[in-house]
Amino acid sequence: MTDFKLAIHQDTRETQKRYQDRKIHIEKKMEEIPKQYEGDIRRYKNYCCSTAQVIGAEAMLDYLYISLTEQQVKKTTWERRLAAIRKYLSVIHKIDLKGQAGVTYELSGIRKMYQEDQYAHLTQVRGKSALNKKELMDMLHCLPIRAKVICLVNLVTANRPSEMVRLKISDFDLNNKCVHVYLKKQKRWHTKRLTPEVTHAIDVYIREYHLKPDNYFVGRVYKNGRYESTAISEIGYYSFLQRWTGLTGYNFRKSQVVAMHAAGADISTIAQQTGHQSLETLIQHYLTVSEGTIDKYL
Repeated sequence: MTDFKLAIHQDTRETQKRYQDRKIHIEKKMEEIPKQYEGDIRRYKNYCCSTAQVIGAEAMLDYLYISLTEQQVKKTTWERRLAAIRKYLSVIHKIDLKGQAGVTYELSGIRKMYQEDQYAHLTQVRGKSALNKKELMDMLHCLPIRAKVICLVNLVTANRPSEMVRLKISDFDLNNKCVHVYLKKQKRWHTKRLTPEVTHAIDVYIREYHLKPDNYFVGRVYKNGRYESTAISEIGYYSFLQRWTGLTGYNFRKSQVVAMHAAGADISTIAQQTGHQSLETLIQHYLTVSEGTIDKYL
C-alpha cells in the first residue's frame, strides 16, 4: 500500500471513529434527564406505588387525569408533569409514546378538559409582580454587602436566574460599567450596562471577599464567612433570594423593565438591557398596563 493510500485509509478510520464518538456522545446527551424533572418523576413513581400500578403509559394517563380532576393542578404544572414522565419512560423504561395513537388521543382529551368552565381557572397564568424600583433599592441597601451587590446586579441587568449563576468576576468590566452575560436560553453572549452605584458595590464586594477573575460572582459563602467559587444551581439561587428578600429573580427582572419603561425608555432600549430577542414577548409578558396607571383614571 502506497503512502497516499495509507494516509487515506487512516483518515477514513479516524473519520469513522469520530462519527461513532459523535453518535455515542449525542445519545448520552439525549438520555440525560433534566434535574428539574426529578420531583415530578418521584411523584409519579409514588403514585404508581400507592395505587399498585405498573409504571407505563396507562399509569401515566391515570396520574395525569387525576392531576386535573382531583388535584386540580395548573395547566402549566400538568404540562411539566407530562414532559417529565415522558422523558422518564423513554430513558429508563424504553417506552416510546410518540407512536401510540391511543395515548395521544387521551392526552388531547385531557387538555380539552382544561377548557371546560369548571377547570378554566387552572389555565390562568399570573406573572411575577413588579415592585417600585426606588422602594426596592432602599430595601436592598439594608442588606449585607454580598446579598446587596448580587441583588443589585440582578435588578439593574434584569438577568434571568440561569444568567446570574453563571456570571464570573472576569465577565465584569467595571471601567466601562458593563457586564458580559451568557444568555443560556438563546445560547449567545450579550453585554449589559451597569450604573456607577452598582459598579462601586461590585468593587467593594470583590475586595472584601478577595475574589479572583475566574471566581463565580454568586458562588457560595459558609457560616464562617469562607467564600467558595462554585456554580450554584438555579434552585439554590432562588433560595438565596428568598432568604434575603422574599423575592425571586423575576421580580427583579420585571421591576427593572417596568422602571425603564416608566422613565421613558423605548422597547428596543429595554430589550438591549434585558437581552430579549423578541420585542413581542417583552411587551406581552413584561409591559402590561400597571395597576397604578389604571387607578389614576378610575
